[in-house]
This record gives sequence, structure tokens and C-alpha cells, in this order.
Amino acid sequence: MIHATKSSVFTRALCLAVAMGVSLPEVAWAAAPAKAAPAPATDGKTVALLRFSGSSANDVRGGVQSTLEEKGYSIKSVALDLAAAASKVKCKGDPGSVECLTAIGKWLNSNPKTAADYIIHGRYVAGAPNRVQLSVFDVTKGTTVSSFDAALADGDMIGPHVLPQAVLQSMQDYLSPPPPQTDEEKKIVAELDEPEKTQEEMEAEARAIADAEQAAAQAAAKGAEIDTTNIPVDLRADFKDFCRTGPRNKRKTKEDPKDLRPKCQRGPIFGYWQPRAWVALGLTIGAGLGTIAFYGAALGARADYKKATDALDGYLAAVGGDPRRDPRFATHNGQSYDALATEVSRSGSVVKQRAIIGDVLLGTTVLLTGVLAIIISQDRGDAKAYIKQEKGLRAISGTVRVGPMLTRQGGGVGMGLRF
Repeated sequence: MIHATKSSVFTRALCLAVAMGVSLPEVAWAAAPAKAAPAPATDGKTVALLRFSGSSANDVRGGVQSTLEEKGYSIKSVALDLAAAASKVKCKGDPGSVECLTAIGKWLNSNPKTAADYIIHGRYVAGAPNRVQLSVFDVTKGTTVSSFDAALADGDMIGPHVLPQAVLQSMQDYLSPPPPQTDEEKKIVAELDEPEKTQEEMEAEARAIADAEQAAAQAAAKGAEIDTTNIPVDLRADFKDFCRTGPRNKRKTKEDPKDLRPKCQRGPIFGYWQPRAWVALGLTIGAGLGTIAFYGAALGARADYKKATDALDGYLAAVGGDPRRDPRFATHNGQSYDALATEVSRSGSVVKQRAIIGDVLLGTTVLLTGVLAIIISQDRGDAKAYIKQEKGLRAISGTVRVGPMLTRQGGGVGMGLRF
């Protein structure tokens, strides 16, 4: 009986221990805090900006980047253009197709450093005029947000600013679409339609159009005569409006015009210098330093020459005769006339040679200084011509545009300014 009781107690303790051993890990596991979800790599307004293929004097890509960044978009610049990115993901189709862009988006989002919500790609197309084509692609939805194909002539100062604004507006409208027209707005639009016109009204309208076209042609002819020959140019006052911050634009051929824009960091004095002016300045400074060095060396050798001359004069005074005519005076007190005369000749020759080289370098320095002055004058003259031409183009770009305008009350001429 006692044995049975002990066995029962032992069995119950064993079961309790097994139950606790099984349940305790579950309790500990259930009580462990869950790991926080990783922060998203994008914020819904992150743009991967691919490198634009082709080349152009108008930096549209930089304008798109700065415009989007000003409005809170995060820009991740990608050093590959669209074709290179498609090759990276081994897409064999059209690089601009939805399939390739989707594959590129997955590849970019595989790394938090390059993850993006949108992809902007583009290319410059050379022609007459040059063109720029760019497109915005939504990586998440796999659809094209907007596409642009714009003509940009060389020196165009409007397109590189308007196009980035258009890209920004398209993305803003895509993220926050404008509300649909209200019934009141639809009513207003419907009332804008003109009623049917009688024969007399159409004839009067035709005459108004003809008169307006004639007036527009006359006004355009007058406005076309824009005198740009007397545009004032001040290299110091106009410096900030035409200076550059980056490197000069390299010429593709010798027929292409030079980039004569001054460098902003050098100021209005040295900013207009072309590379040849700096070469001439280096040569001039080198020749000047050489002149100083050889004149200094000649002055140092003159001390030895003066010492040798004094020794020879002392010898002649001591012997009291002419050693060149009387051999008895050739030596005196252990000194030799020939040795003293030779030293005078040698030291004098050293002074003469160094002074001659100094004279040659001095003449070279003066010559290079004159060449440098001519080059600086030419560079500033070229800069004046360039600024004058650019200011003339800006004046012409503000041409008055005139055209016919028709209303219900009659016709007239509409005018506008293009900047």
C-alpha cells in the first residue's frame, strides 16, 4: 500500500514536470516581442534619374533634377542610360517597353540605395533643330506617367526651363489628379459655344480676318527690324549674367564656335582669360625668373672678378714693370703674372657669359609680356563680341507676336510677347 502511494505521487510529479517543460517555452515564445518591420526604402516620391543618352548644349537632365528636388522629390542619380540599364537586367526587347522598365525597376528596388518609385529616362537627338525626348515611368503600377518630345535649338534659353516644369506638373497631376468638372463648370463651358452664324455675319468675319492678317503682317514687318549693333557691353557689369561654373563645352570639330563664357570663380579680371593666355603668363613668369637668376649669378661672379683684378693690379705695382715685355717681371715673391692674368680673364668671362644670358632672357621676358598683353586684349575683345551677340539674341527672343482675334462682337488683332 505504501509502495503504491509512492508510485502514484512520483507519477503525478513526473507528469507535472513534463507539462511545465512543454508549456514554458510556448509562454516564453509568445511573450517575445515581434521584430519591427524594416523601414521602406522609398517615400512614394523617390525618382531614379537615368543618364540621358546623346549630347546637347542644353542640360535638361540637370534642370529636371533641381526642379523635382525643390518640390520635395528624392532624386537618385543613376550613371547608366536606358539602353545600358536594359542590358544590365538582360532585357532583349525595346529598352523603353513596359517589360524592360519593369525589370529595371525591380533591379533598382533590390538595393535600398537605388530603390525608387519612378524612373525618368531620356535622350538627346541631334538634328535641325535638336530634340530631347524623356519619359516618366511608375515602377509600382508598371505604367507610363507622361512622355515629352521637345525641340531645343542651340542657345535656347526657354525650353530647358519650361520642360522640367512640365515634367513636375505631370507628376503632381498624377499623384493628385484634378477633380472632375462640376455641373456649373460644364454649363459655363457649354455656353462658350457660339450660335449658328448668318451669311452676313460670316462675310463680315471673313473681312475682319483679312484686315487683321494684313495688320499683323505690317506689324510683324516693323517688329522684325531689331537693331542689335548698338547694344552696350560692360565686361564687369555683364560678368555674372554670362559666366559659367563648370568646365568649358568641348568642340566636336574645329568649325564649332569656342565656348567664350568666362569662369565665375576667377572674377571679371581673370575670368575672361582663355587657356592660351595662361600659357603665355607661365612662359613670361618663367623667363622673368630666369632673368633674375642669371643676373644674380653674374653679380655673384663679379666679386671673384674684382678680387682677381685687385690681385693683378697689386702685382704690377710691386714689380714696377711690364711683365709682357720684360721677362724679369714675370714672377715676383712666388706669384706668377700669367696665373694672375689667367684668373682675371676666366672670372671676367664667367661674368660676361652670365650677363649675356640674363640679357637674352630679359629680352624674351619683354617680348612675352607684349604677347601676353595682345592675347589678353584679344580674349577680352572676343568676350565682348560673344556677350554682344548673346544680348542681341535675347533681345530678338522677345519678339512681339501678332495675330487675328475674333469675338461675337467682331474681329481685331491679338498681340503677345515671347521671351
